[in-house]
Amino acid sequence: MKREMKIGIVFSALIFVFLMHIEGKISEAQQYLNFSGKVISLYRGSLSVQGDKGVMMNFAVGRRTIYVPSRLPGVGEWVKVSYYLQRGHNVAYQVEILPAPSPPAKK
Repeated sequence: MKREMKIGIVFSALIFVFLMHIEGKISEAQQYLNFSGKVISLYRGSLSVQGDKGVMMNFAVGRRTIYVPSRLPGVGEWVKVSYYLQRGHNVAYQVEILPAPSPPAKK
């Protein structure tokens, strides 16, 4: 009886590990979204960007975040952020620094 119980527990653990592995692979196929705007703040793993229409978004940044060009953006610079959702948070995958938009033409 004890041997059958041990085999059942091991078999259940293997099924659990297999299902967790499959779920991890499914979550890797994430959809990347884009957001463009002006950098409001960059502080300890957080980037705040304000879009053209005044919408402000916060992004988590870290050692895996790719910066194009290879530097941190400054406050007031325009950026395009490629991000994905992870556990309800916006995680920046790539931050591309853009040239400042040209002012509107005067009539």
